[in-house]
Amino acid sequence: MDQKSIDKVLSKTASPEEARKVAVWFATDEGQEYLSRRFDRESYFLDEQTVEEWADTEIPSDRMKIRLLTRLRIHVRTFRFRLAAAVLIPFVVLVGAFLFVANRSGVFTGTELAEVKAPYGEQMQVILQDGTIVQLNSGSSLQYPKTFGLFNRKVRLSGEGYFSVAKQADRPFIVNLNHIDVKVTGTKFNAKAYPDDNLISVSLEEGSVKIIDKKSHVYALKVGQNADYNKKSGVCTISNVDDMTQHTSWRTKSLNFYRTPLKEILKTLERQYEVQFDIGDSSLLNYRFSISTSKVNANEILKDLEKVSKITFRLTDNNRYEVSSIK
Repeated sequence: MDQKSIDKVLSKTASPEEARKVAVWFATDEGQEYLSRRFDRESYFLDEQTVEEWADTEIPSDRMKIRLLTRLRIHVRTFRFRLAAAVLIPFVVLVGAFLFVANRSGVFTGTELAEVKAPYGEQMQVILQDGTIVQLNSGSSLQYPKTFGLFNRKVRLSGEGYFSVAKQADRPFIVNLNHIDVKVTGTKFNAKAYPDDNLISVSLEEGSVKIIDKKSHVYALKVGQNADYNKKSGVCTISNVDDMTQHTSWRTKSLNFYRTPLKEILKTLERQYEVQFDIGDSSLLNYRFSISTSKVNANEILKDLEKVSKITFRLTDNNRYEVSSIK
């Protein structure tokens, strides 16, 4: 960080762009060290040398010098007040400068939120201000501030999204999934947190993430691992994933299920293809299937399911199917 930009911020003459740049730097270890050194320098303790430096003219004799120092000691309360003021003034200057930075860069102001929704049957890609890319699955929404804060980048996801987070070590990226937070600095991961699902799933493809629940329990996730958080029990289970496409195939409009209950498969089809199902026998929902397909027509996928099961899907209305078992 160049000294000219810092001085402009501390003198409150910086532009919003300059203030934000310096504010982010102040939050780093280097910036904190600089502020500490500057505070120490400007809060320099009054001593004999300082008295000489502050004298309008050179003190002509040691006797006058001693007399001056003695007068300072006699008026100890005044001296202490001046000393406190000497320490306080640079502190106030720095605090004032920081508040100026905060105001100019929008750190503490009420940041307006934006929201993007991907309706059923569609997907959407969002590029955030820091370069982070979020791909939203069908029936998902993302809330994010129009201006990220100084110390973190926080968004809120409802549904499913794949995150390619821009790396910023001094500003962690936090995804709020209602029951848990996913904290990263730069990585790629998939998060699934539909409101009507009992499980919240986080799958890590690159980098590292920390999952933090409401009780401040922290779960570290490594590459190739998936975390399932049970919203009812509060239990987080971490497992290794042999094939990450099980969790991310939706990005290419493909489906990949492994021993998945029919209930979950139908729910996914409803979101992906905007179809609905009427089920007479609820016990069918517990049947598990393994199927991988890239077909883009819901009717063709259902025909594939019929081939490997004793279940039939009959189209009764526009985009509505009746589910029953073969007698």
